[in-house]
Amino acid sequence: MTAEHSVLLHRSGRLARVTLHRPHKRNSFDLAMLARFEDVLHELGRDRAVEVVVLTGEGTAFCAGTDLHELAGLDAETTMHVQRRTAELVERWYRLEQTTVAAFNGPAIGSGAVLGLASDLRVAADSAFFTFPEVTFGIPLTWSGMAILADLVGADLAKRWLLLGERVDPADMLALRLVTRVVDAAGLPDAVAAIVDRLLATSAVGRSMTKRAARLAGPRFDAAANDSYLGALSVALRSPGDYLQRDAR
Repeated sequence: MTAEHSVLLHRSGRLARVTLHRPHKRNSFDLAMLARFEDVLHELGRDRAVEVVVLTGEGTAFCAGTDLHELAGLDAETTMHVQRRTAELVERWYRLEQTTVAAFNGPAIGSGAVLGLASDLRVAADSAFFTFPEVTFGIPLTWSGMAILADLVGADLAKRWLLLGERVDPADMLALRLVTRVVDAAGLPDAVAAIVDRLLATSAVGRSMTKRAARLAGPRFDAAANDSYLGALSVALRSPGDYLQRDAR
């Protein structure tokens, strides 16, 4: 699979669909996929015709976060560079002028959950769940994850999820208002279509200005600037086998 096919972008009028397309790796991000997603964001950022963007995953998973096998082979300097880029990627997704909708078609793990949760609206299949296992790998959650989670559920609950590696099931997603709806997998496309239709029936300017206003009270991305340093330091202190052994469990 070429890098271009690791993230698919399909535009149809005022709607764009972005599909994480690395199903054999549970749509986890390697360097090539990261670069492709950056290109997609650049394209969307200059496309004035698109008003709504739907993000989903191919196959049974939404996104498993970072490809740990590739991460294990990176040196600390490269890891620092990658962590900086991934934090910027989440912020760019969060700050898109278009209204973003995450369709969680399956599990969203670690930084993969962070990316989806940085969307404006979210809907999930009943097979989806969130979990943040980074601490069990001996690394912190990066990708500006704590900033996003603290904004949505509060720092104390977010810290508990990370320290204990707790799983957030669909009932909790709804109770905490992390998603607007939970439906069976077959009903996910219709649920997303209903949200998109409601959005496109409203003013694009009104939606854009609402996003701008909400950003003033949203995640403090500057406070997460140490992500790259934390990530690089943790990689430097761990042996490659630690990631691979735990990832295989």
